[in-house]
Amino acid sequence: MFSLLRRYGGIVVTATFTFLLTLTSHAAPNFSVQTFATGTTLGTTQPDSTYFGLGSVWISYQNGSDSTGLFGSSTVVRYSPAGVVQQTWSIKGNVDGLRIDPNGLVWALQNNDGNSTLTAINPITNTATLYRYGNTYTNLANRGFDDVVFTNRNTFLSETNPASNSDPIVLRLTTGLRSPLQVSGILNSQFTGTNLVNGMVMSDTITDSDSLIFAPHGDLVLTGEADHQLVFIHNAGTPNQSESFINLLGPSGNPDDSAFNGNATRGYFLLSDTGGNTVYKITATGLSPNMTFVDMGNEFGWVDLNTGVVTPIFTGVSPHGLVFVPTPEPATLTLLAGGFVGILAHWLKKR
Repeated sequence: MFSLLRRYGGIVVTATFTFLLTLTSHAAPNFSVQTFATGTTLGTTQPDSTYFGLGSVWISYQNGSDSTGLFGSSTVVRYSPAGVVQQTWSIKGNVDGLRIDPNGLVWALQNNDGNSTLTAINPITNTATLYRYGNTYTNLANRGFDDVVFTNRNTFLSETNPASNSDPIVLRLTTGLRSPLQVSGILNSQFTGTNLVNGMVMSDTITDSDSLIFAPHGDLVLTGEADHQLVFIHNAGTPNQSESFINLLGPSGNPDDSAFNGNATRGYFLLSDTGGNTVYKITATGLSPNMTFVDMGNEFGWVDLNTGVVTPIFTGVSPHGLVFVPTPEPATLTLLAGGFVGILAHWLKKR
């Protein structure tokens, strides 16, 4: 009887181990694309900045407004995750940056190429408050604020169009949310950093600073648009701050937004195709941890941080706004695997 049990028990253990191995192995990444929203539905055009927060999707439609605020208005739209319009706001100027601060206010940055202002939207009362910058913002040479990132203690902004190597391109907000907003630079157009491809420490210059994002590993990541670069700012705003960078290779055209999946192996990207007047939902499964994604020219793809090569995933007209939303791992198979192990242990114990 015991020898029979060992033989059949061995079969059960082998089968169970094979089953668990199948569950924990990851297939190659898979992507599927569907339309999330279009500007046509609301009579709007040029979707750009895209964000997910407060259980909603936030999109700014620029409607052909001037990036220095000379004419036009943008429309900020709050959608449900299913793409149902929940609320809209009309904001004078060109809204190029959209984020949610730790207090739950939605920051809409206007006029990234000059005469910058900031509108804070209260998503509970649906009111919008305008804030203006003070004398630390030098409103010359078509400079303006493009994006904003919130960390535990600081608010950082990217500033466009540096006129000289000593002009700041990443700044810290020093006043909090009150007019006049004052800023102080933490990174200039020219800096010394580590090239991630060859490991060499060298001088680098960003001439076309653009989007800014907070990566899961704690770095600020700045896009150098015409420079075809991503810049990683470690320990931003501290005495230990340092930089690294990578040159992006592959699709023609300039990069705009970047995104990171962290430890998530599945989720979806929301990608605004400005020229196509469409926001896409790109569902992803089988992702490797800590991947880097970017839209570049008319392509959206992932970046090999060892080489800088961008591998295309999706082709649009002119992708711009980009955000990754992780989704929970399927629990059913995990519970089923645990159940198999528990049943096996109980069966062996009884015998």
